[in-house]
Amino acid sequence: MNQLRSIWYSLGAEAFKNLLFLGNEWIILNFSPLFQPPLNASYINDMFDLISYRKFRDTPNVRFFDITIDTSNARDLVIHSGPAVSPNNDAQDFWQFYLHPHQEDNLMALSGGRTFYLVNFTWAHPYHMVRLEAGGDILRIPPGTFHRSISDPDGSVVLNQAVRSVASTVEREFRVYSSAEIERLRQVTSKNGVLPEMHGFSGPICRAA
Repeated sequence: MNQLRSIWYSLGAEAFKNLLFLGNEWIILNFSPLFQPPLNASYINDMFDLISYRKFRDTPNVRFFDITIDTSNARDLVIHSGPAVSPNNDAQDFWQFYLHPHQEDNLMALSGGRTFYLVNFTWAHPYHMVRLEAGGDILRIPPGTFHRSISDPDGSVVLNQAVRSVASTVEREFRVYSSAEIERLRQVTSKNGVLPEMHGFSGPICRAA
């Protein structure tokens, strides 16, 4: 807290527009050479990845794949019935997002298709849309990334081979953030904001969740 006070006095309130307070720590939303974050800040500039996996056997009408994420220590199965949105919009219809400070997601569509919206202000381009379809790549989402998803009309099933640190808790990792309360998040994802970079799309593109 003393270091936060020194930032306040040296750089002013403007410095705090670059930070998001999560429980007992700070997540950096933007980085400038003039801005030195507090010691307990989580500075994440890791880019997302699309990871391919290895086919290791074929038999008549059957194919075998090794989809292992070696560092994974938790598995989640997420089932969307119909065109579900996760997390849902808030009561005023503003987009909401998850952000995991201590969890890496590794997401693979087992059936159907799902579109992910990713925002990370430490990336050169902060806003991306990524399409996952059954049989396609695994999407790795690094910690500190705002993300939400919408499924195809027939729904989808996605396996997450997560990597959770010892500091991970359900309450901390699955908190929902409304763009109504984070101005920069609302601006970048608005119709007048920056256009997202698109990945994995081959058909019609859904731009609204």
